[in-house]
Order: sequence, then C-alpha cells, then structure tokens
Amino acid sequence: MIELSELLRSFIASRHLDGELDKARIPKYWEDVVGKGLAARTQIRSFEGGTLRVHVPEAAWRHELILRRDELRRSINHLAGKDLVREIVIR
Repeated sequence: MIELSELLRSFIASRHLDGELDKARIPKYWEDVVGKGLAARTQIRSFEGGTLRVHVPEAAWRHELILRRDELRRSINHLAGKDLVREIVIR
C-alpha cells in the first residue's frame, strides 16, 4: 500500500514543484534559526538560485547577522536536509 507521504512526494516531483516548496519553507527555516523575535524584525526579500536576501533595518542586528551568515546558512541547510542556501545577503 502506498503511503500518502510517498504519493505527495511523487506528485511534487512529477510537477517539478520541489523548488517552490523549498522557497515556501524558507521563512519558517529563517524563524527557526534566528528566533521569532529577530525574525519579526527582518524581511526576507527573495530566495532565488540559492541566494537568500534579507532586509534588516536596524544597524546593530544587521551587523550581527552579517557576522553570523555562514552559521545561519549551515543551520538552514541542516533544517532543510540539503544544501538549499548557498549564500545569505544581508542589507
């Protein structure tokens, strides 16, 4: 008997929706990695071609996140279970 999860994975793969599903999950991964409070103070501008662009209006938080970019990228990829994010651009 085919499990529902297998059926859904097959449907998503057959429609080439993997990328869109990954893109939809990025905000949750971001929140999980930086925390709810900080996530509320940032805006994800885009996620295209492995590059995550995040707007951070407060200079102190922007500087902190710039210093932690590699750690954040690794954490997001760990949550995703694959190398989803190649680069994080903080502005």
